[in-house]
Amino acid sequence: MRLATVVQITGTLVRLFAPALLAPAGVAALYREWDDAVGFLVAFVVTGLVGTAMRRAGGPGSGDVERVRHVDGMAIVAATWLVIANLGSIPYMWAGLGVIDALFESMSGITTTGATVFTDFGAFGHGVFFWRALTQWLGGIGVIALFVAVLPRLAIGGRELFFAEAAGPTNEKLTPQLRQTAIALWRLYIGLTVAEAIALLIAGMPLFDAVCHALTTMAAGGFSPNAQSIAGYDSVAIDWIVTVFMFAAGANFAMQYRTVRGSRVAIAQDEEFRTYGAVALIAIVVLCVFLFRTGIGAADALRQAAFQVVSIMTTTGYASTDFQLWGDQSKMVLLLLMFVGGCAGSAAGGPKVVRHLLMARLTIRELRRTLHPRSILPVKLGHRVVPEQILRAVQVFMLFYLLTFAVGAAIVVALGADLLTGITASIACLGNIGPGFNAVGPMASFADLHPISKVVLTLEMWIGRLEVMTVLVFFRLEPWRAARWGAIHGPGAGS
Repeated sequence: MRLATVVQITGTLVRLFAPALLAPAGVAALYREWDDAVGFLVAFVVTGLVGTAMRRAGGPGSGDVERVRHVDGMAIVAATWLVIANLGSIPYMWAGLGVIDALFESMSGITTTGATVFTDFGAFGHGVFFWRALTQWLGGIGVIALFVAVLPRLAIGGRELFFAEAAGPTNEKLTPQLRQTAIALWRLYIGLTVAEAIALLIAGMPLFDAVCHALTTMAAGGFSPNAQSIAGYDSVAIDWIVTVFMFAAGANFAMQYRTVRGSRVAIAQDEEFRTYGAVALIAIVVLCVFLFRTGIGAADALRQAAFQVVSIMTTTGYASTDFQLWGDQSKMVLLLLMFVGGCAGSAAGGPKVVRHLLMARLTIRELRRTLHPRSILPVKLGHRVVPEQILRAVQVFMLFYLLTFAVGAAIVVALGADLLTGITASIACLGNIGPGFNAVGPMASFADLHPISKVVLTLEMWIGRLEVMTVLVFFRLEPWRAARWGAIHGPGAGS
């Protein structure tokens, strides 16, 4: 691992992130929230200076992205997300939050988690709420993909950065060149965001709220400027509009791009999408029955079930009602969905549907192999045989995902939270979902958790957003033993 390369390219990306802070500064000025505007300008200057200092610290030639290797790419992605989250916390500290709470809120934004420590929404201005929404929107499809799209010199070596950020079991190219792929994804992302904002405006949502919700819905983020989330608007039309766009946010963007370009078989041939839709439909039906049996009318039961199933499964985390008040049967449906996630190549977090598909087929194969030990039984996804190294990677991912969840839950409970709060807080942060149950329910916040619990959950958001292995690999000594500040020469350099 070449530390100079990691520092310089991370600095370049951080410096490019700095102008994003001017947008909330403008919003704050528009609403005459001058103190907040100054805070965002200070954060802009600090972020720019830090990025420039890191870029220069790497030295001449160290930012040769054409020579970025796999371990360098993972280090750059992990460092970029961590540095940006820390710098993005400056406006929250300026607005009055403590260091730990500010970092928690910032990491929750950039990782599209949606967990919040805000308790009094009236204490914060429009600029702060816009910043929360904007960080989720940027994090939704990945800041690295954005920078690959706008920085031509990352177009070759940027492949390692792009695929380290989008670390699913399969990687699809939409166009022959990586930069064009990133641009295609962002055009689709922007188009869907604009379409939702217009739809919400037509449905009666105020302009500022419509923009914020469009940004955070397509990011599968869930931050809302309303303390009651979507439930605060009490609108059937808004509920269904948000449900539709949340579902789109959880679907593979490559598949959506091909569909928009006129491919009639893109959806029909996408096995993961069919499974994604089937799981959502089954969960909606089951939850609808449970809600109907509690006395909720059929139409309201269907609307609430569809909204919350899609919200939790896509890891968006909005609430159209206080599901903390639902019965245990209904809560169990949502708890199970917290371990599913959306499709690979989407804005959603969680393990992803494709991994569950592969794990199910791998389990069936091993059962069959018990009866026929000498048989050759390939695992297929669609019409393609899945390589054994991919299957091993999926198994390792699921193991470490569950292990990270268990450790996080144990720490939160050990520090004073009740069992259900600890379990759901851990999976909600690791899966980038947002709300859990009990003390971290949809109408509550994470503010009352122990400070160490907040630190642990902040790390879980970071680990979960980068799909576990990109971060956990650096907890081993091996990458650090091979690390050098300057260029590494010889066979396997930087690998």
